[in-house]
Amino acid sequence: MPEQKIGNWGRWGPDDQRGTLNYLSSEVVKRAAGLVKKGKVYSLAVPLERDGPIWPGRNRTWHCTSYHNDPAPGGLGGADDMLVMHTHGTTHVDSLAHVWYDNRLYNGHSSNNVTSAGAAKNAIDNARWIVGRGVLLDVAGYKGVDHLEKGYAITPEDLEGCARTHNVSIEPGDILLIRTGWYRLFSTDRALFDSGEPGPGIAAVEWFAKSEVCAIGADNGGVEVLPPEGPGGMVVHYKVIRDLGAYLMEYLDLEELARDRIYEFLFVATPLRIVRGIGSPLNPLAIA
Repeated sequence: MPEQKIGNWGRWGPDDQRGTLNYLSSEVVKRAAGLVKKGKVYSLAVPLERDGPIWPGRNRTWHCTSYHNDPAPGGLGGADDMLVMHTHGTTHVDSLAHVWYDNRLYNGHSSNNVTSAGAAKNAIDNARWIVGRGVLLDVAGYKGVDHLEKGYAITPEDLEGCARTHNVSIEPGDILLIRTGWYRLFSTDRALFDSGEPGPGIAAVEWFAKSEVCAIGADNGGVEVLPPEGPGGMVVHYKVIRDLGAYLMEYLDLEELARDRIYEFLFVATPLRIVRGIGSPLNPLAIA
């Protein structure tokens, strides 16, 4: 990874482990709450099931139910769920300990803080809530296609043009949701869905930084374009999480929101408080 200025390191103090969640002041949250006009609630989560979307190579979710039932008249019964899953195995948010390079996590914390026991720094339990103004940029709709093509790198020009078309501006602290249309392929061509994806390219990272967005979510498995641009693997992941201290949310279902042309809304998501966790499943809500 080439030498570069480290985006938000030190901005909120040398010990900070929350990153861009610091943008979400009480005033930001209050303004976002004012976007609720109709009281319609959209769940942006995909179904949590064994055959749901998951990054190729991760184990699928295992779900079992323990139950007891007394069939006698007046008999009692009950049941409980058991889940074994990757926290990154459904709609989820990445912690700031998810990826790193040069042996440093976000804000300069040593990568030695991440072990098989979890993350001693930048774990997901530092992100207790993500509440603010959500903005949908339906890039696929803006381009007039069902879905962008695999390997299409979304540019700052795409994002700005889409925002103008939707008549929305990007403000500090926004939770930015990018619709590529890729999730549509999950039920029709799973092999293609898992083989790569469209998404923001490297040039978009500087745009995210200048826009001071809190989090970026998308309707695919990695948010960013895959195969990635150039060498270095999933560079957008490294730059957004490690350098900016911003949050990525993956496998969002944005279809209903796009169909209703809801482009700004109150966004509410509450990561599980997994102590030392690397990420958390989510059921994000858009409230319009």
